[in-house]
Amino acid sequence: MKLLLAILLLVHGLIHLLGFLKAFGIGQYPMFSVQIGRVHGLIWLLSFFLLLLTALTMYFNHKLWPWLGLLAILISQILIVISWADAKYGTWVNLLLLLVIIPGIGEFFFNKKVDGEVKLLTNLQEVSIDKSVDSKLGKALPPIVADWLKNSGIGSSDSISKVYLTQKGEMRTRPDGKWMSFQAEQWFSIKDPGFIWKTRVQMLGPVFLSGRDKLIGGKGQMDISLLSLIPVVRADNDRGINEASMTRFLAEMIWFPSAANEPYISWESIGTHKARAVSTYGDQSVSGVFSFNDKAEPIAFEAMRYMETGENAKLEKWVIKNLSFRIVNGIRIPDKSEIIWDLKEGEYHWLTLEISEIQYD
Repeated sequence: MKLLLAILLLVHGLIHLLGFLKAFGIGQYPMFSVQIGRVHGLIWLLSFFLLLLTALTMYFNHKLWPWLGLLAILISQILIVISWADAKYGTWVNLLLLLVIIPGIGEFFFNKKVDGEVKLLTNLQEVSIDKSVDSKLGKALPPIVADWLKNSGIGSSDSISKVYLTQKGEMRTRPDGKWMSFQAEQWFSIKDPGFIWKTRVQMLGPVFLSGRDKLIGGKGQMDISLLSLIPVVRADNDRGINEASMTRFLAEMIWFPSAANEPYISWESIGTHKARAVSTYGDQSVSGVFSFNDKAEPIAFEAMRYMETGENAKLEKWVIKNLSFRIVNGIRIPDKSEIIWDLKEGEYHWLTLEISEIQYD
């Protein structure tokens, strides 16, 4: 899709280049029935370069591409109106491009908002680091959890404070729904537990969903919008979304195992291969059970988590199954997982993900 759009922009730009060539008498262009002055021709050339630059910046994901595209289309349409008899059909191409550029502008503001939230998360993390003390002294861990940290490559004095990762995978919105591919970025704060998760879900052709989940200061929030413009879901700071976000953070600790030693997490042994973790922030607590194999790898996580949002939210069994493991930046983590709602009606496998990249600080 991106390649087709880039080609359309390039072809549209080359057509504008003809106006410049006509104005300076370079070649014969019988499709232009009127004379084009040289100043007018230079504006046609400017439009060509703007459309070319839009194609390149869009293809290589530069954040300013929709603004360049909007300027290019504005100038293009002015030229078309001036030369209406010869160029009027170019209006349809501009309208088609506008349908893509407007969501691009929406995505620009969506990303700018997320960037601000990531900065806030980072600032809160730095304050927490300044105030923190060594939380690992005297920390009692179940044997299987201690083995997990040791085998994952986390030493007794190691402490991760920030994490950035990227994901890819598939999700669906109902048990019999169509699988949709997604890509995501996620930022974690460990000392003051929180995260920002940003995703783009490809629905059908050029139609996509923008999503952002966050947990900051024990408060959760979820925003989902169509084409980064039309709100679809918004859940903000109620018990359901707060606890669901805290549970998610607890489960995703598998990607930064040193968090098992943080003071807001307590542990309880359940047999030899299971342990219950309880995460507390202020007056809120959530818990879940980690299951390990004989290598002390965390192969599953189960918890009662709020499903849906608002008045429809209810506790359901939420399961993460870790399918494979690999070493990333010296730490052995699960890199592929399935997320399942275990409902009375049966299992609802709603998401499969793979870690593409992970960075620790």
